[in-house]
Amino acid sequence: MKPAGAVELIILTAASMLNGCTKNVEPFPTSATLSPSLSVPLGEGGVLLTKTLQTLGIPVVNLSEDVPQWATYGFVYVADTIPLNLTEVYNRGDSITYLMVRTNIWNQFPLGGRAQVFFLDANNQVIDQLYEDMVSVGPAEHGSHGEVVNTAFESNETSFNTSRISLLSAAQKVVIYAGLEITDEGVSESNITYFDQYQLRVQVALQVDFIMNLN
Repeated sequence: MKPAGAVELIILTAASMLNGCTKNVEPFPTSATLSPSLSVPLGEGGVLLTKTLQTLGIPVVNLSEDVPQWATYGFVYVADTIPLNLTEVYNRGDSITYLMVRTNIWNQFPLGGRAQVFFLDANNQVIDQLYEDMVSVGPAEHGSHGEVVNTAFESNETSFNTSRISLLSAAQKVVIYAGLEITDEGVSESNITYFDQYQLRVQVALQVDFIMNLN
């Protein structure tokens, strides 16, 4: 049997070692927060000659050229409507801290391109217009036989404030407008035959940052 003094010494030593091992250990948290980010493609639209082109105004350009009727108007466009359901996106976290819509535009035509994006509710009412005015992309560069040498490209980002984030939750459709600015210089009898090889492509995507509380 060990003497009483030795037993007390062992107990004191063990207590000291335990205190030394635990004095710098932080208490376990009672909650945690995550801040994930999500990118969501919303859809694509654009101008192709296989689509039905809408015109604005009256014929004002290329009036003496043997070109299609649409090429005599100053502006032609296509509106693509795409169903949208952002419920799953908005339900990913407890709150949205950042929301940004990106529009990428590729243009193969020898004409300037324009784009605009609208978000509609279930009653087809506009709840958000992405840009005050249509955004632009320059004309592409072409070779002597109409081949695309350099596709023009522009990317635009729009950050939403709290009010716009709230309104966007009701969006049921996104409408992508893509148009071409027709000019006498950009269209001729010799190059119009290549136009069915070109496209103006508009891509719309969403980036969302969340806060998720893990209790």
